[in-house]
Amino acid sequence: MKNHIMHKASHHSPSGVMGGEYHRQGEFMFSIRQMSMSMEKNSNQGTRLTDQEIISLPNPFQNGSFSPNLSVVPKNMNMQMSMLEGMYGLTDKYTLMFMAVYISQDMSLNTYTAMANRSYIGSFKTQTSDLSNLSLSSLIEIKETKSSNLHLEIGLVKSIGANDSEDEVLSPMNMNMKMRLPYAMQIGDKSTSLITAVTFVKKDENRTYGAQIKNKQAIDKKAWNFGNSFSLDIWISKDISEQLSFSVRGGFLYKGSIEGSDSKIMAPVQTSNPKNYGGKSYEIALGVNRLLRMGSGNSIGLELAFPIEQKLNGPQMEVSESLNLVFRKSF
Repeated sequence: MKNHIMHKASHHSPSGVMGGEYHRQGEFMFSIRQMSMSMEKNSNQGTRLTDQEIISLPNPFQNGSFSPNLSVVPKNMNMQMSMLEGMYGLTDKYTLMFMAVYISQDMSLNTYTAMANRSYIGSFKTQTSDLSNLSLSSLIEIKETKSSNLHLEIGLVKSIGANDSEDEVLSPMNMNMKMRLPYAMQIGDKSTSLITAVTFVKKDENRTYGAQIKNKQAIDKKAWNFGNSFSLDIWISKDISEQLSFSVRGGFLYKGSIEGSDSKIMAPVQTSNPKNYGGKSYEIALGVNRLLRMGSGNSIGLELAFPIEQKLNGPQMEVSESLNLVFRKSF
């Protein structure tokens, strides 16, 4: 890896893995990533929930002026995440990595009457978009041989996205009103987090094996912040030709619940409760990498991921699938 730009498609990590490769001194890599994720169907610890089951749950913010039970149910959510990444080899041992993330998301919800027969009133949609976060980290070579390498990532992520976004909602009283959106629709939390990761990659004649452990821990918290996370990814990539490879990746993700709260987020919907966030999920992903021109280091990658098990904390929408697309240019 130190003596050449990656010469086979399989030497690039799958599109769903970040920081999976480092670079030699003076080498620069620029990439644009686009991730699309869709969510639907509510569940709690792996058990599916109907709308009627959700609106029978108590509303933790009931104070006489709100419904004693939940009255709004998320129907589906779509997220688009655009990532601009730059990597530069300071030395053969240290690579500097910078990333900016922009998020656009929308959620559709159903509203039910607060009292009586809890009948369906109608549906509405909320939307938010903003520059979400900036990160700066270093990839540090621990050990490299002719066929394998082990490296460490350490860095900081600063959330800069809005954490007080508002939109118009349909209330259980059948009134359109503007209010602060629940945490799921906030682009940022204003926290600063420490990112640490260890990645191992082994290459043979036409296959590449990889594994990555990553941890995100908030170190500067505000009134509330999204929970800490831990992930494990294991993958294998096989060359179909020197320019084209196919990959299979298995992933595990743990996310903690939201820490703290915002007193202005108190709508009768599950996403207003900080406890209804996080959990454990497992996924399988299929991907391809293709070099655009031999020897140039320019490539595109595509990966489609499907969850195989989700055990979520409290009522939440499940991830149905996600798609990652990346263009890389090295020089």
